[in-house]
Amino acid sequence: MTTTETSWVPLFRLATVTAVAVVCLIPLQAMVFLLSPPPQTVAGYFDLFQRNPFLGLVDLDLLLMVDYLAMIPLYLALYVLVRRRSGTLGLLGLVLGLFSLMLFLVSREATFSMWMLSSQHAAASTDAQRAALEASGQMLLTMYNGGTFGLSYVLGALSTMLFSVALWRYEILGKAVGIVGVVTAVTMLVPPNVGPVGLVVAMLSLIPTAIWLILLARRLARVPA
Repeated sequence: MTTTETSWVPLFRLATVTAVAVVCLIPLQAMVFLLSPPPQTVAGYFDLFQRNPFLGLVDLDLLLMVDYLAMIPLYLALYVLVRRRSGTLGLLGLVLGLFSLMLFLVSREATFSMWMLSSQHAAASTDAQRAALEASGQMLLTMYNGGTFGLSYVLGALSTMLFSVALWRYEILGKAVGIVGVVTAVTMLVPPNVGPVGLVVAMLSLIPTAIWLILLARRLARVPA
């Protein structure tokens, strides 16, 4: 790999830490999903938040929000590494990755708002009030499972693809990182909200994703200061 500016080394170290953190969160998220599948109705979420608010937040992707935010240093580090060999792929990868993050956070409005609606629903004194709150909850779930999230997921896959193609083509961190990244991106092209097939593919994509992040973390940690 070419000599890297010393000023970027702290970013690479931060990206290493955040990549490892995301890898650690992946099995935790999968375990929660399998042991406590998310409710399918607004009433189910309201009841869950009254019983266990933290589990309600996790079932509405609290940990995944942390994952996405933790990816910011990694996107920046990948851009810095790729830009000298392929500024176009690096810039497109960065823009798509950050735009994916923004869309995902917008689509997760339900994560905390559903908790608030649940408390209001429990305190409501009339059927009309409860019906209005349930309608608001349904709107949040529609956004949660809607096109914004699907677009965010696909843009994240394209960002991973662009960075990985550049890493592979120019052997910036070794070919293995790029190859595994391309495989990861391919498995991410099917959003989990398109049906049972999408959900299965999304779960399977966690395996190459974890491997890719581990490889990235190992190589970024070895960038000389």
